[in-house]
Amino acid sequence: MPGENRISSLCELMFAVSFVLLSLATVHAKTTEYHLEIASQPVDITGKPTTAMTINGSIPGPVLRFQEGDLARIHVSNRMDVETSIHWHGILVPPGMDGVPYISFPPIAPGVAFTYEFPIRQNGTYWYHSHTDLQEQRGVYGSIVIEPPAPLFQVDRDYVILLSDWADEDPHQIIRTLKRGSEWFAIEKGSAQSIFGAARLGMLADYFKRELQRMPAMDIADVAYDR
Repeated sequence: MPGENRISSLCELMFAVSFVLLSLATVHAKTTEYHLEIASQPVDITGKPTTAMTINGSIPGPVLRFQEGDLARIHVSNRMDVETSIHWHGILVPPGMDGVPYISFPPIAPGVAFTYEFPIRQNGTYWYHSHTDLQEQRGVYGSIVIEPPAPLFQVDRDYVILLSDWADEDPHQIIRTLKRGSEWFAIEKGSAQSIFGAARLGMLADYFKRELQRMPAMDIADVAYDR
């Protein structure tokens, strides 16, 4: 029908104009470029040597700084013998740049490099991390700082603080321990609930019911971290 054709043509025109404007914005944007290299290497965080995954030789990885309106171009090289990926947590990116393997893009194979490229359309503090297996727990993560087009405050210097826990134990073993529903980590932390304490509080039945369900008492952290 003529009316429907006009609406369809108008939608197509709006899409074309939006595409052109986005393309022009990308062409004139300042390109901010980083090179990240993910590798396995020995580390000593707690006084007990173990193998971790690092970004540019460090845990956490380097702070990535951008300004709203930039074009981000990030080259990620995989120096490990397993697949990897980088996900830009909270960043608005095209699907193919989101870094979720087998969902939005193929994983980065061993010995291969992949270039992420996307416009920065927001500001704030975010973080990036591997979306492959349990690599984040082995060290593949870092901070992102995106400045607004104009500074909001005049400061001498800002500092990025990234809080993280660390366990020397293999994260796969940690997951297995959690799935067993045992109180091993609570015992390690000295926070396990005693049967005598439950009896003293008149909660012995609740204690045994929880034990039969393999539901140990909750703590502020289920895992006994080393650092």
